[in-house]
Amino acid sequence: MKCKRLKIFECKRALDYVYAIGAFLLTALFLLLFYQNQGFYPFGDGTISWCDMNQQVVPLLLNFKDIISGQGNVLYSFQNAGGMNFWGVFFFFVASPFSFLTLLVDKSQMLVFMNVLVLLKLATSAWTATFYFRRAHRSIRPEYALLLGMLYAFCGYGLLFYQNIMWLDVMALFPLLLLSLERLFYEERTFPYILTISASIAVNYYLGYMVALFVLLYVGLMLLAFPASQRK
Repeated sequence: MKCKRLKIFECKRALDYVYAIGAFLLTALFLLLFYQNQGFYPFGDGTISWCDMNQQVVPLLLNFKDIISGQGNVLYSFQNAGGMNFWGVFFFFVASPFSFLTLLVDKSQMLVFMNVLVLLKLATSAWTATFYFRRAHRSIRPEYALLLGMLYAFCGYGLLFYQNIMWLDVMALFPLLLLSLERLFYEERTFPYILTISASIAVNYYLGYMVALFVLLYVGLMLLAFPASQRK
């Protein structure tokens, strides 16, 4: 009987990943259909890049591409702002694992490549959100958890502020941070929290400090929900 229960538990955990991957793929499919309808890359020459993405993100990604290709210096660069140290802007604009994909892209294609980066980051947000709903709220039906994950990816924040593409990494990490906080409270597991809060600050310290403030408020509310004898 114990072995049977263990297999059921393992099956449910495996399904968490299946639904999360399903949310990723469906979100990517919806965006691809939108790109096709609008004639955006990879179905045309159109780009979703505008505003800050055009003026700041793309030039800095081009600079980052030069640096990691050995054609620039991270300590000082003359390619932006008439010459500057690149570390500050790196941790504000391009400190994302997705930024390394620029190595695969020709400079002339960087504007349309923003379509791909936005798609990947929003799809990843759907993935992590679905995983959170599946793990933290078992009472929610699996298909609803998937739908909620996609709604999270297509929320107003994601669709309005995607031009600040570096903020989407924090959006993708946030559901995992919530899950890690629950594991910290209920299971006393510290490593997931340390990992997710560190990653949130590292990919964008501007939103990272806002996340840190949220954690303080969230922990305060959680402590109120615990009896005094259980507040370790």
